[in-house]
Amino acid sequence: MTHQLAYVIITPYTLHKSRTGGIIARLITRTGLDLAAARMFAPSTELVQRYSEAIISTADPQDRRIQELIRDYILQNLTPDPKTQRRRRAMMLLFRGEEAVRKIRSVVGNISAERRGGETIRDTYGDLIIDGDHVKYFEPAVLAAPFWKS
Repeated sequence: MTHQLAYVIITPYTLHKSRTGGIIARLITRTGLDLAAARMFAPSTELVQRYSEAIISTADPQDRRIQELIRDYILQNLTPDPKTQRRRRAMMLLFRGEEAVRKIRSVVGNISAERRGGETIRDTYGDLIIDGDHVKYFEPAVLAAPFWKS
């Protein structure tokens, strides 16, 4: 088995709602991975732009529409506030262990309008409300490393 590093970013909204402890506990207990690092950070506009460009991946099992929602969410919610120019804080968690990316993605879950009763972090803490073809509300709760082709 290969040892990997995998990250999870807890979004500013999720931090504001004080859901951090539940998310960290779920990540540790359900993956069996080591929490290698945790850090609060306030990303620059440049970092957010570069990160958003890396989100779209043909290797990612989420459909393209969801990947685009995540990219747009990142651009709107991680960049500095347009009114005050204050940077928004997020929390980066870094996990280490065998098949870390796969395990993290499994616990984080994919984004879907059909909830499965809280099995994943996004089932419990995320929201996706769609009215026909229009997305009314979207909050992923956490962002995780995309799958990459080997």
